[in-house]
Amino acid sequence: MENENLLNNNSLPAINIPESFDTPKVTLDKEQGIFKIAGNSYPEDPVSFYKPIHEWFTKYAMRANDETVLEVYFKYFSTSSTQIFFDIFRILEDLKRDGKTVMIRWFYDAENEEIKENGENYSTLFYVPFEFVEVKSE
Repeated sequence: MENENLLNNNSLPAINIPESFDTPKVTLDKEQGIFKIAGNSYPEDPVSFYKPIHEWFTKYAMRANDETVLEVYFKYFSTSSTQIFFDIFRILEDLKRDGKTVMIRWFYDAENEEIKENGENYSTLFYVPFEFVEVKSE
């Protein structure tokens, strides 16, 4: 039983949530070092949608990789999603304070200045480096 608990504590299953009209695609894979959230974020119930993602990051923080780069590419997000992002970014900030290499790579559409500005605002609130990457509209 004790070995089973150790195994469960050491493993962290990947999360793969497909994109929908109002929710982003989420790929979180500790083993592969992939941390991505992309798409629209205005779920009817953001707390329920993001709860497993927040819980995943909380567990990840207990045994985080030496390097974590969260790639974020929102086309649009609602203000109701904002608090959730704060909570996730705070976990990443704690990792950085603990000596891990952490970065948030914030992608934004060249035609969407508001998303870029939102990322810039986040970058001033957290002790995590942000890299801004402009993406050309298709």
